[in-house]
Amino acid sequence: MRASKIIIIINVIILILCIPGFIVLNSYLSKKNSGTKEPEATFVPGNNTEDNTRLPQEDEINENEVEEEEEKEEEIQVEIVPEALPSNYNFTWDVLKDNTILENYKRKDEVKFPSYNKYNEIKGITTFRGNNYRNSASYGYADVTEEKLEKIWNVKIGYLDSWTGVGWNGQPAIVNWDGNLRKKMNLYQDKKNKDNLKEVIYGTLDGKIYFLDLDDGSYTRDPINVGIPIKGSVTVDPRGYPLLYSGQGIDVVNGKRVSIGFRIFSLIDQKMLYFINGIDSTSHRLWGAFDSTPLIHKETDTLFECGENGFLYSIKLNTNYDIDNGKISIEPDVIKYRYTSPVNRRLGIESSIAAYKNYGYFVDNSGTFTCIDLNTLTPVWIRNVTDDTDSTAAIEDLGSGNVFIYTANEVDIQGQGGYSYIRKINALSGELIWEKKYKCAYNPDIAGGALASPVIGKNNISNLVIYTLAKTDNKQNGGKLIAFNKETGEEVWVLDMDFYSWSSPVDIYTKDGKCYIIQCDSGGNMFLIEGATGKVLDQIPLYANVEGSPAVYEDIIVVGTRGQQIWGIKIK
Repeated sequence: MRASKIIIIINVIILILCIPGFIVLNSYLSKKNSGTKEPEATFVPGNNTEDNTRLPQEDEINENEVEEEEEKEEEIQVEIVPEALPSNYNFTWDVLKDNTILENYKRKDEVKFPSYNKYNEIKGITTFRGNNYRNSASYGYADVTEEKLEKIWNVKIGYLDSWTGVGWNGQPAIVNWDGNLRKKMNLYQDKKNKDNLKEVIYGTLDGKIYFLDLDDGSYTRDPINVGIPIKGSVTVDPRGYPLLYSGQGIDVVNGKRVSIGFRIFSLIDQKMLYFINGIDSTSHRLWGAFDSTPLIHKETDTLFECGENGFLYSIKLNTNYDIDNGKISIEPDVIKYRYTSPVNRRLGIESSIAAYKNYGYFVDNSGTFTCIDLNTLTPVWIRNVTDDTDSTAAIEDLGSGNVFIYTANEVDIQGQGGYSYIRKINALSGELIWEKKYKCAYNPDIAGGALASPVIGKNNISNLVIYTLAKTDNKQNGGKLIAFNKETGEEVWVLDMDFYSWSSPVDIYTKDGKCYIIQCDSGGNMFLIEGATGKVLDQIPLYANVEGSPAVYEDIIVVGTRGQQIWGIKIK
């Protein structure tokens, strides 16, 4: 008995002596296995792909570690909210190749879009609102000291019939070509030889695609004369390939009906490589316009484009690009997603597709908002967003499965007394986070509500989403530029405008993260606005309605007007 007590006492003493050792060991292992410290947020304005030499944090981001984390990322399981399930609606869809319906379609090579800041492999703005999130039409930083706007050049353009200048949604592409490729293109000789050439490419209502030098507005090469009004925006291949994509909005010229569809051009010699006829007997709507702009998934060489015939096109381009010999060709393989709307029979898509990983997002003329799996071409969720929606939705990814998409409608189907609804939606589940509504005037020819696409705030306005609404307060003129709190949807500031606007606002940033907004209107004005407060800092006249949307390369803005001018404007 006594011996047992002695053994117990010895064991207790040993245990007491071991506890400090366990504590020290645990502390060491915790430090050893703590992993990489998560970097603080960095200023990433627009589509900046240049080396950032003035990061606001002390520790430089290790790109390899970031890529490894992305590769390890697990698929996030999300339950679709009941009100957004396609099965709860009278919603039908199918997938076609030519005239044949494909059962249980699944693409061979998986599509998974990157984050927006990895979409472009070329410097500049390649597509409407910049990238696959559709969240910026600016590139690089602006060096702003005076907070003034200065016109530095303008180019006179023409018209076809009653279609003048640049129309909605008319945004230029601005690209800084690789030097080797530049010398292979049919540029004028002085432009071939110009280092750091930044080429403005603009499709216009006079039926031409113009090529201009960003620095002075001089021609870099002859225009492409399509001969038919171009309403939408052109797109340059984000891989830096010499391919140009352009839609068309009008099918009558000089009283005669013409072909209407979507074109792909080589930018080596400007020859058309491919044409999609928008009038398709297998579509549910016989209207062939393409105001939408495409996205290109580079790893699978696949283009996604929406048409006003109600199709979402998935096109394997089969690109053959020989940069050494200056040759490029494509052999497109076209698949079409077709559907019927649960809302009404007004099919047709004028907004541009946005993409997050394998999900695509678009809204149509009926007010049907679709999230689609791009690998199977099946709807994931759908929502009725009240009315015709031509404004392109924009994505915000906060990480860890917190992905949201913003959308706003015009006043069309509702008629008199209708509202424009601004909505924030969970992009993965389809859940409505918040909505705000504004009464806007109805006009069958000049719509009220949201025709402009939003600013998704970054840096010092990272708490804001900003929308431009036309014909607010049920007035045929005037409008509002409204900054909403992303979390709550509450108004942070409102700028009342004397003229309505279809032109999308553009956010630009200085290197220290300060935001400025560029906004144009139908009265022919351009405004420089402080992003955080809505204060107008400067205003200049452009002398005609601005339906198109600006693109900004560092501190130079380019935009066209219905008054047959393309303007280059410097932010000082």
